[in-house]
Amino acid sequence: MDRPQDEEIELIPDTCSCGRGKLQKGFTKHIVEIDNEVIVIRNVPAWMCDLCDESYITPAVSEKIDVIIASFRAGRLLSKPIAAGQVELTMSA
Repeated sequence: MDRPQDEEIELIPDTCSCGRGKLQKGFTKHIVEIDNEVIVIRNVPAWMCDLCDESYITPAVSEKIDVIIASFRAGRLLSKPIAAGQVELTMSA
């Protein structure tokens, strides 16, 4: 797949940090916790690894996510409630 020649895309590497996968255009979810609430931003354009599913977003997409988060914090964003569970990661010796 040829990658578009534009300044933002040039910021994204050709290969994933896993060292084996190739990046392809796709969509992912961005999950963030804000004041004990979790919001899920769906359909986020990203470059996705074909092996490990790591995703990379461009600065322009990151700016759009920042706008969504600011709107959520200001109470200007209507979101649908979703069921979610929370667990802690513990490292045992």
